[in-house]
Amino acid sequence: MKEILRTYKETPASSISSRCIPIVVKGTVRGRLRPITMDTIHNDAEIKMLTEWREASSTWFTTWFPVSEEGTRRWIEHQVVNADDRILFFVEDEELTPVGQVGLIHYDEDKKECEFDNLLRGRKGKFGNIMIYALIALGTWSVNELNLQKGYIHVMADNFRAIRIHQSLGAEEVERIPLIRSEENGVTRWVRAPFPGEGTPERELVTMVIKRETFIQILGTNFMN
Repeated sequence: MKEILRTYKETPASSISSRCIPIVVKGTVRGRLRPITMDTIHNDAEIKMLTEWREASSTWFTTWFPVSEEGTRRWIEHQVVNADDRILFFVEDEELTPVGQVGLIHYDEDKKECEFDNLLRGRKGKFGNIMIYALIALGTWSVNELNLQKGYIHVMADNFRAIRIHQSLGAEEVERIPLIRSEENGVTRWVRAPFPGEGTPERELVTMVIKRETFIQILGTNFMN
């Protein structure tokens, strides 16, 4: 199944449309998920856009660092495109304008599990709730193409909107990890508190789980048609 991820990421620009996942809302296509490929690494405009999105949303990540376009380029090449257990998509609206990103990581072929990550809205799209339906499209694709049985989500506890979105799709909270702030060489990391339960944590990281059967039940038995 990891070959599927590789196939999507190795698709040339000339045939990328064949690998895009439609974002459908009540029978109408409102956009698509376009896999990020090697072509993005050589596309300065897309690298700049991804860099700006990450910088604007840095507060929702566990690691904060000075963001640069060259750093984003290296990350896309080595941590996304060349990683065999990960894929990242641009979320595009009806006019094929990138408005955000979403992906999965740590895909386990044996357990049929993964972690959904990097849900970012970069700009407002033509359709207001496109990011919710982008998640639905990714979830549906993961069930159909990867035979996914369970997906994990890690989200900061104060990111209330993201938590509500995941809950609406059937995700349930299974753990809260107390975090403390650590600073080193200009990088801020939110790390697990060494003595959980003592005092009030500075922040918390919520782990959520969404199971295949719950996802299907919420979206209806015909969601894969």
